[in-house]
Amino acid sequence: MRASLPLLALCGLLAACKPAEKPADPAAPAETTAPVTPAAEAAMPAAPEIPPDRSTPAQLAEAKAAAEKIGMAEPTRVSRGTWTCDNDEKIELRFFPDQGIAVLVRGGQNLEMQSVPTASGFKYQSGPTTIQGKGEELQMNVGMMATAKCKLD
Repeated sequence: MRASLPLLALCGLLAACKPAEKPADPAAPAETTAPVTPAAEAAMPAAPEIPPDRSTPAQLAEAKAAAEKIGMAEPTRVSRGTWTCDNDEKIELRFFPDQGIAVLVRGGQNLEMQSVPTASGFKYQSGPTTIQGKGEELQMNVGMMATAKCKLD
């Protein structure tokens, strides 16, 4: 099994590479893509309805500088906000909708959470921690603790 690990890694790298594209033949008929049918569109998972971005100008500038530093044209799309919960706890959430993750910043600790399908709003989970909400309100469940209800600041 050990000898096959480098081979598997190489196969993964090769699969990620795209072959060079051939120039289009002007005599060949143009390729067209079929439009997405309403039934197919309804079957597609909906993007979570995350709250609007509340990043400060300083945070946006920091993200842009970091992206430029590594050669990215634009920083990764993020929506950030701070919530105050009914237990007087303040939490920050950073939603990365293109990656399907959110980062919960709670008590100085970062917790990466995966998106979970929901009928409306948003839901993210990591182990015993779940956040679920819609618009500017959310509920946070951590293990056996009481549910905290939070509002966007």
